[in-house]
Amino acid sequence: MSFLKKNNAPDNLDTLIGSKTIFVGVLMSNESISIEGTVKGKVKCRGSLVIGQEGKVKADIVAENVLIVGQVNGKVTAKNKLEITSAGRVKGDIETSRLVIAEGVVFEGSCRMNGGKSEATSPSSDSKSMLKKGSEIEKKLYQISSG
Repeated sequence: MSFLKKNNAPDNLDTLIGSKTIFVGVLMSNESISIEGTVKGKVKCRGSLVIGQEGKVKADIVAENVLIVGQVNGKVTAKNKLEITSAGRVKGDIETSRLVIAEGVVFEGSCRMNGGKSEATSPSSDSKSMLKKGSEIEKKLYQISSG
């Protein structure tokens, strides 16, 4: 049984990155995130993260639970459970306590099973640093878009 409902939406969905959205930077949430668009940078989520069928993520990911239906290029750390559906594509290392990989998945990388001892969502000393880097990236993007 999946950790998410049949419609793949967590109960406490906080953020939705739409199919026509491109996000570049550090994406952080205390709730769950669903990505249907493109994300480049870093993703840190204390809830569940869903990468939908149209989702394309080129980022290192840290979350409580991760469901991959789309494409991920980067390290994926799931504290509790990582599930990759048959349509999922992962290029990068993964770390989790529980792993479900469907038949037909494309996975290039290594896997580390941590037995429930991941630091994926424990309070980190670099949270302020990540927010500062995200702010710096935002400023650079503004400068680029302003000409």
